Amino acid sequence: MAKGFYISKPVGILAILLGVAAVCTIIALSVVYSQEKNRSTESSAAASTAAPTGPTTTVATTLDQSKPWNVYRLPKTLIPNSYNVTLRPYLTPNNKGLYVFTGTSIVRFTCKESTNIVIIHSKRLNYTNHQGHMVALSGVGGFQPQPVIVRTELVELTEYLVVHLQEPLVAGRQYEMKSEFQGELADDLAGFYRSEYMENGVKKVLATTHMQATEARKSFPCFDEPAMKATFNITIIHPNNLVALSNMLPRGPSVPFGEDPTWKVTEFETTPIMSTYLLAYIVSEFSYVETRAPSGVLIRIWARPSAINQGHGDYALKVTGPILDFFSQHYDTPYPLNKSDQIALPDFNAGAMENWGLVTYRESALLYDRQSSSSGNQERVVTVIAHELAHQWFGNLVTLEWWNDLWLNEGFASYVEYLGADFAEPTWNLV
Repeated sequence: MAKGFYISKPVGILAILLGVAAVCTIIALSVVYSQEKNRSTESSAAASTAAPTGPTTTVATTLDQSKPWNVYRLPKTLIPNSYNVTLRPYLTPNNKGLYVFTGTSIVRFTCKESTNIVIIHSKRLNYTNHQGHMVALSGVGGFQPQPVIVRTELVELTEYLVVHLQEPLVAGRQYEMKSEFQGELADDLAGFYRSEYMENGVKKVLATTHMQATEARKSFPCFDEPAMKATFNITIIHPNNLVALSNMLPRGPSVPFGEDPTWKVTEFETTPIMSTYLLAYIVSEFSYVETRAPSGVLIRIWARPSAINQGHGDYALKVTGPILDFFSQHYDTPYPLNKSDQIALPDFNAGAMENWGLVTYRESALLYDRQSSSSGNQERVVTVIAHELAHQWFGNLVTLEWWNDLWLNEGFASYVEYLGADFAEPTWNLV
């Protein structure tokens, strides 16, 4: 008897019906798809042929490059000389629930090429009115005629504050631009921002900075490009129970702020000529441990009081001095500043940032607990410290002109970090 596969008559009829239904469904879907496609094509054609004659909401894909405020790079007509910046961060929210800071700025610059436009970076700052304008402008030395402002405007796309003048500035002369402003002390980890953390079950708030690459403009109006170096005089107004830090040491003890005994003023020494992205200032209740390098440079490690009390900053304090002195010999150039502060932030976007004289870190990159941390954590701490201290010369003292050379800045530091770490821990054979 031959073998085969057999089905009953009812099952065969059911299979045929299902097949016919499937074919009909496919045909119906194809017809609907074709109709919808044709309808979409007709709508697009109608939209393209019936263009409106009035304004549209279409965003231009290219900017008018003939207008200097539409160019993302600053013109070379003005060169900054110095900044005097005073900032007051409020570490409690206002009646709108916002954390804010207020500030004043005086930037002195030299006119290299005659121009009737001043362009400076500004981002998310609200300005106090100066005789109908956002800023005041004057010539240094009282020469005549003084510049007359026609109008000021903010260009959000390129993050510029633009000052239009009645007459061109004179090449070779210096000018000062004064402004008063307010900004938000946001928790966005950029510019001048707030960081929140818990300490012994209590919520704490500090104000700190991260300017790289283009966030100094969120803190005050500035020529925010790495090649636009200048000196900075920073003053911080802060609650009297907190400490203020910046790139330099204070000029002297903090003094009371006006008649308000709950605030005080800390004024810092003038920085060397430096880039805006290396600026730093912090207001917190942090504690520190300190020592001095063999060269005499003051070294301090800052962190939450509980971390300092438990000795978590001791290892960083131990290796920083030898690394600083190693790089002084390696570069054949003394460390350019009189102090080296390093601070561990509970809320920090980057692994670390080489701000000149005030290096900021994630806690895991600076603090080391001998009781619970691994040897891998210890190696990470010493290599990250060496990397950031290498930048104090290569990157800070000698700086890239534009960000397309960042690879060289970071590549060199990534190489010599092992030389510095090996000098601090010679038995580890890191190189």
